[in-house]
Amino acid sequence: MNIQMILSDNLYPPDIRVKKESKSLSKAGHSVFLLCRKGKSQKSEETLDQIKINRVNLPFYDVQSLGGFLYYFLYRYLLVFHIIKTSVKNRADVLHVHDLPLALATCVAGRLLKKPVVFDMHEDYVEMIYSWGFKTEKGIKSAAIILLSKILAIEEKFCLKCVDRIIVVVEEEIDRLVKMGYPKEKIFVVHNAVDLDELDNISEVVSETSGLQKFDKKFIISYVGGFSNHRGLETLLKAMPLIISSIPEAHLILVGDGLIEAKLRNLVRELKLDNHVTFTGWIPFIEAMKYIKISNLCALPYDRNRLTEKSFPHKMCQYMYYGKPILASDVASLKRMISESKCGIIFQAGNHKDLAMKVIEAKSKGMLEQLGKNGKMAAETRFNWEKSANTLVGLYNTLS
Repeated sequence: MNIQMILSDNLYPPDIRVKKESKSLSKAGHSVFLLCRKGKSQKSEETLDQIKINRVNLPFYDVQSLGGFLYYFLYRYLLVFHIIKTSVKNRADVLHVHDLPLALATCVAGRLLKKPVVFDMHEDYVEMIYSWGFKTEKGIKSAAIILLSKILAIEEKFCLKCVDRIIVVVEEEIDRLVKMGYPKEKIFVVHNAVDLDELDNISEVVSETSGLQKFDKKFIISYVGGFSNHRGLETLLKAMPLIISSIPEAHLILVGDGLIEAKLRNLVRELKLDNHVTFTGWIPFIEAMKYIKISNLCALPYDRNRLTEKSFPHKMCQYMYYGKPILASDVASLKRMISESKCGIIFQAGNHKDLAMKVIEAKSKGMLEQLGKNGKMAAETRFNWEKSANTLVGLYNTLS
């Protein structure tokens, strides 16, 4: 099959999910093409990771506020013409759209071309946008984002009537879609699982942590990923003074960046945690894995909302692969998977006192090493890309 993928608002590279799916589909004998937006210094056409890529330049995309407005209220509708043109050029048998923003345009293209559409839902996009506007922005900008979330909700309902298959990242998302009228038998769960071969291949480089000796005598709690309100990073920071009172060598490393970084840095100063918290900023993937490697405990401290209740972050499986116990809030999906695998500590979402108490208790009882081993086993036997790839390839077998 010729599979035309459409990537909504991320660049390629570095989209991990597109890379893993394309690799597996190519290995199964399919040809994968990708249409995505063009970043600075990127080529309009090239072949990477066995994917033939076409990139579209979106004027003013990188201009703050204006770029987002143009993308969500104009460009993503006009891109239907690029989707049709590229799909015809590549003789696509199936259109595979990643996430909601370009799902409507892809459905229109699929109808016109009489091709099946696969809707790959990386997350509950409507709730993500709504939370962003409601909690992060103010005034007119917030109102525009909330309006956008309502528009996207309408588009999602329309798309569910058009698409031939849906991919979700976690089981907890299925019920919502079934309640909206989509047939359960056409929903496939493809986890954001770890690619064991990829991480095995970089294991020697990751093990070289000579630049991180300053953390050798610390009890390292780390978080890897984006900084946004729903991630629960403020709860994690507020717990640190309590953790330090019992574990003086405790040190928090925040690997990444994002919208609320300035807010988090201010909180560190207010709590007088400058000597106990390190911000790395954005760093390459291998460097991020090194911080996981030196950690004693890795965090997923998400706040509770409709989005986080159905979370399956890539970093969870990365934590597992490196045998690190996970500190996670009790949002539904994380609580289920971590409890089933017996690989972490669960605390009440948003409760920094409970978080601190659970960390102190787990360390004092010597539980962390075994939890880490259980996580390693879960990555090797359950949460790995080989199993997810089998589901993905099986989905395409139902379309052939």
